[in-house]
Amino acid sequence: MLTYIKKNNMFLDKSEEKYPFLIHQRLSAIMCNKIFNITDERILSSINYHTTLKKNASKYDMALFVADKLAWDQEGEPPYYEIVKRELDKSLAHASLAYIKYVYDNNMILMPHKWLNEAKSWLEEEINNKTCM
Repeated sequence: MLTYIKKNNMFLDKSEEKYPFLIHQRLSAIMCNKIFNITDERILSSINYHTTLKKNASKYDMALFVADKLAWDQEGEPPYYEIVKRELDKSLAHASLAYIKYVYDNNMILMPHKWLNEAKSWLEEEINNKTCM
């Protein structure tokens, strides 16, 4: 994955260089486009950012981001499940921010990705200004 990103001169975040598994979100979007001929930018964007989210995220982006986080790949429920679920009753933005805050506050992030940091700041501003409901 790392080789593909470097070979194609694509943006590489420091966190992706250290933890290449983070690149799967971008390569998944490329595969959906190239192999399955998916061209809907809303779908491709949501796949492209389903691990990190991004600033100016659409509802599609946030929906897949939250779904990805609630679909725990370990036994039992994720530790943030109830918090995110409760915030989801308010909005996708609230649920997205609740997840991000939880993983930051509980030191669950190996190395923050630039896009996750930007998404957190953007969501905080949007929610405080009540523009992203």
